[in-house]
Amino acid sequence: MILLDRKEYFLQLLSEHLLISFGALAITTVIGFLLGVWVFYSAKSRTFILPLVNFLYTIPSIAMFGLLIPLVGIGLKNALIVLLLYGLLPMVRSTYTGLAEVRPDIVEAAKGMGANKYQLFKDIYLPLSLPAILSGLRITTVMLVALTGLAALIGAGGLGQAIFRGLNTMNTPMIVAGSLGVSLMAILSDQWVGVFENRLVRVVSNNASKREKRIVYLNMVVLFVVLFAAAVYTWPSQSNKSNTITVASKPTSEQFILGEIIAQLIENETDIKVIRKFGIGGGTTNIHPAMTNGELDLYVEYTGTGWMNVLNEKLPSNNQVDFTLMQKKYQENYNMKWLGLLGFNNTYALAIPDSLAQKFNINTFSNLANYSNQFDFGAEFDFFERSDAYKGLVKKYNFKFASLHEMDINLRYNAMVEGKVNAIDAFTTDAKIVALNLKVLTDDKNYFPSYEAGIVVREEVLERFPQLENLLTQLNQKITTQKMMQLNYEVEVQKKDPQTVAKLFLQHLKSNLNE
Repeated sequence: MILLDRKEYFLQLLSEHLLISFGALAITTVIGFLLGVWVFYSAKSRTFILPLVNFLYTIPSIAMFGLLIPLVGIGLKNALIVLLLYGLLPMVRSTYTGLAEVRPDIVEAAKGMGANKYQLFKDIYLPLSLPAILSGLRITTVMLVALTGLAALIGAGGLGQAIFRGLNTMNTPMIVAGSLGVSLMAILSDQWVGVFENRLVRVVSNNASKREKRIVYLNMVVLFVVLFAAAVYTWPSQSNKSNTITVASKPTSEQFILGEIIAQLIENETDIKVIRKFGIGGGTTNIHPAMTNGELDLYVEYTGTGWMNVLNEKLPSNNQVDFTLMQKKYQENYNMKWLGLLGFNNTYALAIPDSLAQKFNINTFSNLANYSNQFDFGAEFDFFERSDAYKGLVKKYNFKFASLHEMDINLRYNAMVEGKVNAIDAFTTDAKIVALNLKVLTDDKNYFPSYEAGIVVREEVLERFPQLENLLTQLNQKITTQKMMQLNYEVEVQKKDPQTVAKLFLQHLKSNLNE
């Protein structure tokens, strides 16, 4: 069972999920409650606070994570801000509604007995509005636990990491384990609030028995102990940052494998501790800014992407990137260094079922263009947006597909199997090409540039750990295109864990180096 086989990994994710979600919940509860009270007492604030929290709630959560990256980067800070913004609506609303629904005659009676504003709030408004406030807290709790799953997209960790890793590596048990973990935590969190919901009202009203008070206090102690244990378990990976390095990866099987190869090589040969930030959504778009501000230290990039999407340079007439010039520009512009090339070219390609290729005698992109009105084309969102992808490709070959389908990068092959599309973009190292018996077409007009993989690292990291450069350059030219496809096949088709695949690769590499 995957939970038993990888218990340490899931315990780490569970601890991160607890700390992120309940840390956000604590902040949201305090701020949401105070804003709700302010809105109740101030009619002017009501006119802009309530519409504002309503508006924030309408922004898709994934978009919110992305919008904050230029401002606060990736990771925990980004996650906490997004969760806070989303949790404000139910907390502010429930607090304001609960206070507003307190019966006026009770308030007037208290005023008649000489109660001041503070006494009115403490002894009348708060006890009577608490059921509504706690109802909002239950909603907020479940929502934040669930939303924390998305925080993995920006490298914050949590059980969502297992879900996205499973999606990216076609590992269904991993998806199920992560999803069940999030669901179970949300249910238990809801029950935790519900256990003392009514009792807390009586405690605040000074009407609770000793037993009820003990239950409330026990719940708080249990939560504190659980969170403390989670912090202790998570802390080692965050401690002694002077001797840690953060390795990042994009959300693909290939990148998970390469990230593990790099991380394990560093761990095996040095005393440096490695923090893994794998599967970051948005790929280069989010990873490069995080590299620039020092949140991430190194990752595997591709020459075509680095040249056009990072440096914003145009391709030369032969579509081949000048690697030496690119290295120079990275150092001058970003204080980053390419440590050479790993040995494989994972460029774009177009793929169709081999049966259709034979039926229409299609071998090249130009052949496909002649029959493109009979093909439904699917690709990831990024492919339709990038200047070096679909837009230029259509101009070059005059494609007129019957329909276009945008989807997550890891769902293209699923859509092919299900018959929703019969032409997709592919990468030349994709394992599914072999598994699904697809025909990779020849780019006869040489539209796509080369996408040779190499390790990009911040120069400050190399100064801090001078042994890294010689260590990591051992990987240069050691992974052929065929080898990378094989490694991807082991993960995506044979369902091996990227850690295991990386470990076996390094063992084989070490034995070859020793010969």
